[in-house]
Amino acid sequence: MKFAVPLVFAMATFAQVAPQPAIPAIVKAFDTHPVVAIGESHGLREAGDFYIALIRDPAFQSKVNNIVIEFASRRSQPVVDRYINGENVPPPELAHIWRDTTKVFGWESPIYRDLLAAVREVNRSLPPARRLRVLAGDAPIDWKRVTTNEQWGEFQPNNESFAKVIDDEVLAKRRRALVILGSNHLTKGGDRDRDQDTTTLVEQKYPHSMFVALLIYSAPNDARQQMAAWTPPALFPVAGTWVAPLAYGKRQLSDSADAILYLGLPLKTVDPDWSSYANDPDYMKELDRRSRIEWGCGFDQERWKKHQRPCP
Repeated sequence: MKFAVPLVFAMATFAQVAPQPAIPAIVKAFDTHPVVAIGESHGLREAGDFYIALIRDPAFQSKVNNIVIEFASRRSQPVVDRYINGENVPPPELAHIWRDTTKVFGWESPIYRDLLAAVREVNRSLPPARRLRVLAGDAPIDWKRVTTNEQWGEFQPNNESFAKVIDDEVLAKRRRALVILGSNHLTKGGDRDRDQDTTTLVEQKYPHSMFVALLIYSAPNDARQQMAAWTPPALFPVAGTWVAPLAYGKRQLSDSADAILYLGLPLKTVDPDWSSYANDPDYMKELDRRSRIEWGCGFDQERWKKHQRPCP
């Protein structure tokens, strides 16, 4: 999350509020909202570690039923259910969960695999009625049937899929869910272009049902200096505080989120094991095909290693 505004003005105008330890603060948010959403920047080590610490918290386990994820297509739900309930799922079959989504090569960072493994571990210690269920939120794309960008586009925008899962599997059943999606899917008032996103779609039917916390991954020096005194992980409210008028894209942070999640700065991106792909030529061939469909160019591993755009 990037933002900028004259910090001296903001701090002089608003009352000082202390950040709260993030795990109990997020758990407390479920007292007033059935859905608590974290808007992330993908593949961050600190985020992955935080998610695991959160789901291991007994207070979280006692309140929450579901975890809605972006890194799995709804077609993968049966495999997700089997795995997190302790069944043996061979690694190649398991990998299809995060590989067969609408976003080509979007979820290869091991933090997502590790999150599923952590839920599986937690569920071993819980009675069946209290086990956490991971809900695959991405649109149900079938890559075997997709050969053109137009066909791929039929599964966009995937906000509609995320909202459907939250509606059908969480709110309609009076359950509680942690939602982990990219921040542009979750900002209040719509996405960066003011188009409908997951939060606006859900709250059309269930007003005020979602508590949105945006993960900070970047900040200007003055804000960073103020946050340096915080102990991560920390949750800091937006309304009525010095962060409220900070610019978030083309609008203020107060129009975008209920809170910000601070995990420290700078944050580290965790890449996949690049050497492993040399042993999987079939997947590399399929990656190249899918890349041409989604992006219009072949898969270039060197560009991905450098965190560049997929195409020149």
